[in-house]
Amino acid sequence: MRYLSPMRLIYSLSLLLLGTAIPLTAQVSRNWRPDDRVVIGDWTTIRAVAAGPQRVFVVSPDAVLSWSPLLRRWDGPFEPPVPGALERVTAGMIDPLDNSLWLATVNGWVHFQPELQFWERGDADGRVLEIAFDLTAPYDGLFIRTVTGWSKVPRGGFSAQPSAPPVRPVGPATVAQAIASNPSLGGSSSAFLLDPNLRNARLTSAARSFDNLGWYLGSDGVGVLWLPDGMVVPQRLSFGLPGPVAGALHVVPGGIWVLTDRAEATPAALTFVSTDLSEFRVFSGPAATGLPFTRARQLIGVGPAVWAATDAGVLRFNSANPAEFRLFAEAEGLPDRRVTALASRRGVVVAGTARGLARFADSTGAEPLAPDYAGSTSAVAIGPDTVWVGTPNGPRGAIPELSGLVRPFSVEETAAFARPIYDFAWMADTLVGVTSDQFVWKAPGEDRWVLGAPISGVLGSLRRLVVEGDGFWVAGDLGVGWTRLDGTPVRPLAVGGDLPGIPLDLAVDVDYLWVATTAGLVRFRLREVRP
Repeated sequence: MRYLSPMRLIYSLSLLLLGTAIPLTAQVSRNWRPDDRVVIGDWTTIRAVAAGPQRVFVVSPDAVLSWSPLLRRWDGPFEPPVPGALERVTAGMIDPLDNSLWLATVNGWVHFQPELQFWERGDADGRVLEIAFDLTAPYDGLFIRTVTGWSKVPRGGFSAQPSAPPVRPVGPATVAQAIASNPSLGGSSSAFLLDPNLRNARLTSAARSFDNLGWYLGSDGVGVLWLPDGMVVPQRLSFGLPGPVAGALHVVPGGIWVLTDRAEATPAALTFVSTDLSEFRVFSGPAATGLPFTRARQLIGVGPAVWAATDAGVLRFNSANPAEFRLFAEAEGLPDRRVTALASRRGVVVAGTARGLARFADSTGAEPLAPDYAGSTSAVAIGPDTVWVGTPNGPRGAIPELSGLVRPFSVEETAAFARPIYDFAWMADTLVGVTSDQFVWKAPGEDRWVLGAPISGVLGSLRRLVVEGDGFWVAGDLGVGWTRLDGTPVRPLAVGGDLPGIPLDLAVDVDYLWVATTAGLVRFRLREVRP
C-alpha cells in the first residue's frame, strides 16, 4: 500500500468536503509508489516543458517526467490516475513557492504536486488563452485568462474564481521567445526536427532554464531537447521507447534490450534501457530503410550478440554497436522468414518458423533441422541431446540424426497434450512449457510429460513464462502472475490497471520484473509484486 502522509490525507479530505476541483481518483488496481511501478512508453510527443530551480518537468499526452539537470537523471514517469487528463495540455509552469506543476489545458487546468503524488484538475469558464503567476503577489495562486476575462485559482482554493488581472504577470515561455533569443535555431531546425521516419517534427513548447544557460524545448516528433546558449543544434534528452508496442525483451547486466514493433507513425527499433532508467539508446536502422521487420517475437543473447525473432527473419545485432546487424531469411537457410521462436545452447541457435526449423552453428547462415517437418513452431528449447519443439499438436523432439520430429511416448497416451505450446523455460533440469490454459512439463531423465491444472481463468489465454525463484511469472491476455507448477497465480497484475496493455513478453533481473505490452514497457519492483 502507498504511504499516505497526514498532510496529504487532510488535503484530500478537504477537497472532497469543501472543494469543487476534481481530484484525479486512481483507477489502477493497486496504489503504486512511483519507483515500484514505472510505465515506459513513447516520449517523442511533448505537450509542455517547465523549468524550475530543482527540476524540469516534461509533459506527454499520458504522463509527466521530472529531469534533474544537476544529477542528470530522470524521475517518473508520473501518470495521472484518470487516463486522458493530459491529452489537451497546452502549456506548463512551475509554482514559484512550492515547485509544483501547473498545466493549462484547452478549457481548464491540472495541478500536480510531486512530493505528495497528488493530482487535481478544474475547468475554466471558456477556452484558456493564458496562465500566469503575479510576481507582486505570488501567494495569490494561478491566474487564468479566457475569452471572458481573468480568473484565479487561489492557493489552497478549489476552483477558478473571477479576478482582476495580475499586476506583474509571469507566464510560460514560448517557442517564439526561444527562437528570438537564438535566431539560428529557426534556420537550423531541419538538422534536428526529423523523426526516425524522416518526417518533419515541430517545436511545441519551450522553457528557459532556471540558471539562464539555455532552453528546454518540447517537440511533437523527437521528444525533449536541450539548447545551451551559443549552440545552434540542440541535444536530445532521451527517455522512453520510440513506439508503443514492446514485443520482446532480453535482460543483460545493467539493463534490458527491448524490441518494438513498427506502427504507422513509428519505425521498428531496438532499444537499450538501463536498469535505473538513466540511459536510453535507440537504434531504428538506416534512415532510408529502417529495420526490416514489422513485428517482434523474441530476443535472446548469444555471447556479444542479440538475436531477434521477427516476421521478416532472424536479426543478429552486435550489442556493442547495433548498427552492425545482419538479417537471415530464406536465402540464408531459413525454411520461412516468419520466425516465431529462438533458443540457444553453447553457441548454437535454433529458430522455429511458420514452416519448420533451422539451426545456426555460426553466424554465416542456417541449416535445416528436422527437414521433413514443415509445420508451424511456436516455441523451442534446446536440451543436451534433443531440441524440444512446441507444435500445434503438443511437444515434439528434434534429434540431429532424424529428418522428422519425434512424439514423446507419454504424449501418445492422451489427447490432452494435443494443443499448442507457446513458450518453454528450463527450471534446473525440468523443461516447462505453457499452453493457452496450463503448464506442461517433462521430468528430468524421463520420457514422461505432465499436464498441470488450468490457470487461464486468472490470467486469460497464456502466452509467455519466465523462471524466477522456485516458480514462474506467467503472462496471459488478462494479466501477469507468479505461480508454482502445482499452484494458481496469486496477486495478478491486471491489464487495464497495473498493466497499460496486453503483455507480450516477460523478463526478470535481480530487482525487477519487466513486462513488454501492447502499450509500452513496465518495470515492477520484485519485492512489491512477488508473493
